[in-house]
Amino acid sequence: MKTTLFTAAATFVGSIVANPVYKGDDLAASIVEERQYDYGGGYGGASNACQQLIRRYPQLTAYPSGALYPYEQSLFWSKTTILAPYCVFAPKTAQDVAGAMRILVATNTRFAMRSGGHMPNPGSNNVNGGVLIGLDRLNSTKIAQVGGVEVAQVGPGLRWAQVYEYTSKLGKMVNGGRYSPVGVGGLLIGGGLSYFGSQNGWASNLVVQFEVVLANSSIVYVNKQSYPDLYWALKGGSSNFGIVTRYDLKTFPLNDVYAGFFNQNAARIPALLKATEEYITPVTGGSLDARTSIDVTIFFNATSRLFSATTSIFCNASVSVAPPSLVNFTKIPTTAPSTVRRRTYVDFETDTEFSADRSFRQLFRGTSLKSRPVVVKFAYDIFKTKAQTLKPVPGLLAVFVYQPLTVALLRKSRANGGDAMDLDPADGPIMALIINVAWKNAADDVYVNAWAKDLLDTVDAQAKAKGYFNPFIFLNDAQPDQRVFASYGKGTSFPKLRAAAAKYDPTQVFQKLDAGGFKVSTQ
Repeated sequence: MKTTLFTAAATFVGSIVANPVYKGDDLAASIVEERQYDYGGGYGGASNACQQLIRRYPQLTAYPSGALYPYEQSLFWSKTTILAPYCVFAPKTAQDVAGAMRILVATNTRFAMRSGGHMPNPGSNNVNGGVLIGLDRLNSTKIAQVGGVEVAQVGPGLRWAQVYEYTSKLGKMVNGGRYSPVGVGGLLIGGGLSYFGSQNGWASNLVVQFEVVLANSSIVYVNKQSYPDLYWALKGGSSNFGIVTRYDLKTFPLNDVYAGFFNQNAARIPALLKATEEYITPVTGGSLDARTSIDVTIFFNATSRLFSATTSIFCNASVSVAPPSLVNFTKIPTTAPSTVRRRTYVDFETDTEFSADRSFRQLFRGTSLKSRPVVVKFAYDIFKTKAQTLKPVPGLLAVFVYQPLTVALLRKSRANGGDAMDLDPADGPIMALIINVAWKNAADDVYVNAWAKDLLDTVDAQAKAKGYFNPFIFLNDAQPDQRVFASYGKGTSFPKLRAAAAKYDPTQVFQKLDAGGFKVSTQ
């Protein structure tokens, strides 16, 4: 990781927090903990469930005094998601998950699941007074054949860096997430953006099969032949249907890529916005080159009051100079050495390690616009105006990101089996926007969340007035109050998602007991 590359956001990414290492639990201490700790009232189900889990799975379960408990709590990316589960359970197999589900359902106990823990919404992947199911030990990797298709079978507890390291050694690649510290599970059931999107669709579109533990504790293998409605729903429908314990990802040949990151100071932002406009221009824009992808990120540091930018560009080709589709970006002077070059994909992913910092409170909020050149400066002007109203909140960094969803991506998503998002290529291209804010203190939560909501409410209102608005909300970037599923498929996906949830979870375990995620019953 070249930390000098990211001087634009030095206060945010100055330290990289390595993944903690779990060194075993003290079983005796965990059992004593249940007897001595006062959790308060109202947790009878959790108390019963945790006692049963500790008896049946003593090495996989812990109360707060056991070493496993703080370890599992340390794996969350954002401090906003650190809650107080009654106990933690870290399964190693799908059978472990199935056994735990029997206990949780029988005791009517609330629970939450965590894969990589990158979603910052409070309660999205943790629970107060219930059972946290940490999926990090479901971390197997294997190359196999499923229905005549070569797949990489990967557990939800892996992070994308681990997946790419494994597949690259075998000369293979998968359509996975863009940021190496992000977990496999949440990204894929949220849809998932990939650098290979214009060639393959959403990350979830190349999932050939899901291994799923349903609410009744059965383990099912979900593909387009076995359970076509559930297969469709799991691609963007989140955790409404079961716990995915393995993803079988279609592989494709690995080659070198031309890719990297570079910084600009505030004076260069106009040139960066112009390059972005030219990239998304219809008929002639660089985004028509399906080998390419960009993420353009504008920063505002509330302490220094400075704007800056960091951009990633990507071309899935073994070339040593920028293709014409990306040359408008590479010709902009940078404020730190660029990492853009021909390189292996795994080497490129090391540039994204800056996103592993777990020392901040974080939020995401997303919206979408019609991807036209005019929307680039339109959105930036609103962000710039609103950013300058921010108080100097300790550690606050506002991060505004442009994520082009090309017509090629939308077409490939349908060609590769479709998904719950079901975005019509005729309505593309789309510009998915995200505001990510990082800050230090819980005392500022209400203020920061209100500012982020006001920012995107303003973008939406003005976009609607100008005819720029697109209703799609990308689940992986959304906040709990946003009606994600209603934005899918022009309203046609939502009833199908509800029907799938009712069919595979008739007692509503994942609506009522599962504390996290976006619920089809409440959206």
